[in-house]
Amino acid sequence: MSGGEGLIVALAEEPGVEPLWMRVAGGAVVQTGVGANWLAACGLSSIPDDMQVMLVPPAALVTLHYRAYPDLPPRQGRAAARLAALGDAILPADQLFAVANENDDPARPHLVAVASRADLQHWLLWAQHHGLDPDLIVPAPLLLPESAQGFQRGIIGGVQVLRSAEMALAGDLALPELIGDAPVQDVPPEAINAQAIAALDNPPIDMRQGDFAKRVRRPFDRRTLGRIVLWSGTILLASLLIALVGLAKQHFEAGRLDADSLARAQQVVPGVTDLTQAEAEMDRQLAARGAGGYAFTAPVAGLLNAMQDAPGVSLTALSRDPDGMIRATLAAAKGDDINIVLLSLQASGFTITATPSQDPGGRVLADITVRS
Repeated sequence: MSGGEGLIVALAEEPGVEPLWMRVAGGAVVQTGVGANWLAACGLSSIPDDMQVMLVPPAALVTLHYRAYPDLPPRQGRAAARLAALGDAILPADQLFAVANENDDPARPHLVAVASRADLQHWLLWAQHHGLDPDLIVPAPLLLPESAQGFQRGIIGGVQVLRSAEMALAGDLALPELIGDAPVQDVPPEAINAQAIAALDNPPIDMRQGDFAKRVRRPFDRRTLGRIVLWSGTILLASLLIALVGLAKQHFEAGRLDADSLARAQQVVPGVTDLTQAEAEMDRQLAARGAGGYAFTAPVAGLLNAMQDAPGVSLTALSRDPDGMIRATLAAAKGDDINIVLLSLQASGFTITATPSQDPGGRVLADITVRS
């Protein structure tokens, strides 16, 4: 065994019976006790992170099966052995949990440990209640040496256990019809302890797997976190610099366009010093010539506003001359309605002309011009 520490807890079969435990350090048993007072007895406030914890369930609650499949590859043989063990059980397979050992020799039988799922849950909950998160669960009979002939017998967790090459059972089940006249060899406690210590590093079978595997908590890595923060900061800084460079380019391009626009405007309206002044002066000159945006929108807006006072008047044509003059054709049932529109335009300050006519349907028409 390695020089690390270990805690081996042998669970009792009967409810209410205290478990037996022993503390291992440097490959040797350094303390033993009864009950769940190992922390106080060892002078510890909690189980060290590097301490291997092994639970040893009683032989009566774990059934061991030996199945040989020499014609199958080891992996398939283990799977077949598990299924055969579950099929031989009295309880339904969904209430049981079976684990096979890591035997890679097809010539040797596969060892399968079968226990009730309820028992496994109970053992783990009991361990959690007493501050333990077991690394291993090794059935008690497997802490006895393997026997080539007859039975090995020893006391594990205060209970007598027997093991042969093809069978393991609690001492009270060692009936004559089961063991016959096979020789029985007693194993001293020192040999059992040595087997248990060796199992901490190399368990013959570990039931803490599958649905009952220990959840590994990854330690907090400050160096990894530091690298994540560094790279995140670098990415954010690079993103900020890219955005600033883009904004600077847009600013310089906008300044260049403003300067170019001002230079072109100064060719038309000399003496202006900024774009706002240039735009205002150009609008003023266009308006004076009857051109520009206001030369169209203002008369049209005035015409449409004047027509609101004469609901019987409709606009049948609208156009704009190159010099900015607005031409429109108004139609109404009576000429007085058109006069209302014309008078309203004059009152708003527009210069107008009107030429009356009549369409084939008898409506009165007026071709008018409107200028600001």
